[in-house]
Amino acid sequence: MNCKWKYFIVLNSNDFPHNIVEYKESPDGELPLCCDFSVAINFDSPEKLNEWVNKNTHLSLEGGDYHIEGHYLPE
Repeated sequence: MNCKWKYFIVLNSNDFPHNIVEYKESPDGELPLCCDFSVAINFDSPEKLNEWVNKNTHLSLEGGDYHIEGHYLPE
């Protein structure tokens, strides 16, 4: 089985386990969340993840809105 590192956006909130970002913000500012890494949006590197977050959300890493979790998962 081939595995690779995948990086996920996880909100720093009290909504555990529904705090994993699934997709970009809607036009009204809602952020789709989930509790399953198999459906959450993921990236090949933390840099790509932060690039996507800056383009598609109002979240701030420096502001403590989210953190990055890396998991070694099947491709």
